[in-house]
Amino acid sequence: MQDQNRIQNYINNFRRHIAVYLKPGIGLACKVYPAQGRGAVLEWTLNPSAGNDDHFDNPDTSVNAILKKVPQRLVSGNLDGITFSGTNIALESGRIVLIKGEDDEGSWSDEGARLDVERIVQPLRERRP
Repeated sequence: MQDQNRIQNYINNFRRHIAVYLKPGIGLACKVYPAQGRGAVLEWTLNPSAGNDDHFDNPDTSVNAILKKVPQRLVSGNLDGITFSGTNIALESGRIVLIKGEDDEGSWSDEGARLDVERIVQPLRERRP
């Protein structure tokens, strides 16, 4: 996914949808790793001192190539044989990593951003007593 406007719209929508679940003053910075082919990896950092800054890295050949250089714990080993579809989410301390394996309109739309946020916050709601 190399369409920066489409990615930026998704980022803005994601940030708007997740803001209602964050404490005031929490920043949500996003580093985008676009793929030359399908998909992208979005690395969100939550931090009181982080601004709502967005940074676009240079496109890499594929999502798999991106995951070899982005620190994450969701997938390891030989990534060359893995195919990603939809949105895969990794929650780590102070960080959310979204692996978006497709370029379809629904994945990058406002509704797609809302559904991704719901997939993140729903399990957290269910764990509360």
